[in-house]
Amino acid sequence: METIALAVAALACVVALIAWARAGAQKARIDELERDMQRRTENAGGDVRRELATLQQMLAVVASGGHLTREQVLEGRLWSDASTQQALTLVAGGARVLDVRTPSETAGGVIPGALLIPVDQLEARLAEVPRDGQALLVCCAGGARSAAACEFLSSQGLSQLFNLEGGMNSWSGPRVRP
Repeated sequence: METIALAVAALACVVALIAWARAGAQKARIDELERDMQRRTENAGGDVRRELATLQQMLAVVASGGHLTREQVLEGRLWSDASTQQALTLVAGGARVLDVRTPSETAGGVIPGALLIPVDQLEARLAEVPRDGQALLVCCAGGARSAAACEFLSSQGLSQLFNLEGGMNSWSGPRVRP
């Protein structure tokens, strides 16, 4: 009888150890899920704050008599795309030009008077970008990096931003060597 009781006790200990190990694994999984949810909540909060800031800036533009296109409102962006013809008109009207291509790309020619800041240096060299309220035409090779640059610059409070659609690949205006 004692042997049976001892065997049952040993079995109970084994079952308890297995249950304890499983509980530990479940606790670890719950902790991991809690950390993940915390991270996701913080990220969502940041996204909401950025979107709210953009909406506030859009409202400020409208309140001060500015104009936003339907596309800008629907896409939640404070910058506009400019066709080559619109870009030529902007430049002729005194708009500043920011070229965000790499030095090897700009070696082939740039829009006269363009400020050359590669997109990967833009954050570090932000102080070089003029904040005088004049229109700023941003260009790259095809239009994608300049769109990202416009998004960044608008998040930093710059306005009157225009992305050259098609980039320098579509530019038909004058070019000079830097």
